[in-house]
Amino acid sequence: MADYSANESMLGYLYQARYALHAALSRMEAGSSANVRIEQLDDVSFDAPGTPTELLQLKYHTDPSTTLPNASADVWKTLRVWLDQGDGYSFSGESPVSRYLITTGRAAKGSATYYLRDHDRDVSKALEILTKTAQTSENKEQQDVYRMFLGLIPEERLALVSTLIVVDSEPLLEDLELDLQKKLYFAASSDKRPAFLRRLEGWWFQRCVQHLRHKVAPPITVGEIQEELELIREEFRRDNLPINPEVFDIVEEEASRRDFVRQLQLISVTGPRLAGAVSSYIRAFAQRSEWVRDDLLTPGELSRYEERLKEAWGVRFWESREELGESAAEAEKVKMARALYKWVEQEADIRIREMCRESFVMQGTYHGLADRLDVGWHPDFEARLAALLEGEPA
Repeated sequence: MADYSANESMLGYLYQARYALHAALSRMEAGSSANVRIEQLDDVSFDAPGTPTELLQLKYHTDPSTTLPNASADVWKTLRVWLDQGDGYSFSGESPVSRYLITTGRAAKGSATYYLRDHDRDVSKALEILTKTAQTSENKEQQDVYRMFLGLIPEERLALVSTLIVVDSEPLLEDLELDLQKKLYFAASSDKRPAFLRRLEGWWFQRCVQHLRHKVAPPITVGEIQEELELIREEFRRDNLPINPEVFDIVEEEASRRDFVRQLQLISVTGPRLAGAVSSYIRAFAQRSEWVRDDLLTPGELSRYEERLKEAWGVRFWESREELGESAAEAEKVKMARALYKWVEQEADIRIREMCRESFVMQGTYHGLADRLDVGWHPDFEARLAALLEGEPA
């Protein structure tokens, strides 16, 4: 039987990271310069330099109809986190801080959480209900937090509960993605926002991992987020295309039987140069596929780009063949072909868009054309490839 509780826990971790990004963008939108911390002071927290201003506890439920009654573990586990401040700590004497219980569940009508929402708020009523629950509940697993809560003097209990804000019925994980896209209205057109968000979240999740490696790691600053937004926005300009950093991690695949590899072997391109060609081919294929999937290319743009590459190749290829003449020796033909391929490797700079500078895009696309025999390096590449293929076992 599937362990659904484990699944929900995993979703909860993903939700925590995504919600932290959503919360950070919301605060930036409102003009806040607060830094972000994850799993340090709380699940998520915000602080002005050195001083916490907001503490967020996140409770994820895949069923949005889940309610939070007065003895809810969500409520009392949250209070336990905040009550565990050490001896001598005073809630009434602390610097101003807001404590949020964020949940995809629903505050039960008439419950303490219901009265602690940011609308129709009644702190006195909520405090009365929580105190009575702690005094009368027989939940054995929560007796310790009940004692901690009741151990506060009335003024301290009021000070704590006054800072608690319940935000219920928050979007589920997949719906939160749609909300994030809306927050990026300023960065990309509506059809490009899903791809923009994937790029931003890819960076954000990596940044969260770095942050979580050390319990006392510096916060994630607003400046970092703004800088990344600007970098991605540059990639999504009309004269640019985004490059997914993950394409550089693609492991080379076996490609010895591909025609573009055979073409290079015909002119004695081997070793690291051949491996580099295979990497460029694989990366360009993966990146172009992503652009197509994300609808980032204009109609016919990729075909027009390939035509530009073929045209540039054709000028050099046919000029070189004319210079060789019909009676050129094989060594001269190979020399000509290696010079042509060196032009692709080191000199040519034909971009699909002006600001899309990664060389593997052009080089890998050339290898794709060579694989289809639309271009070649050896003057007799078509005949030589045909002879090679005839001699290979079926």
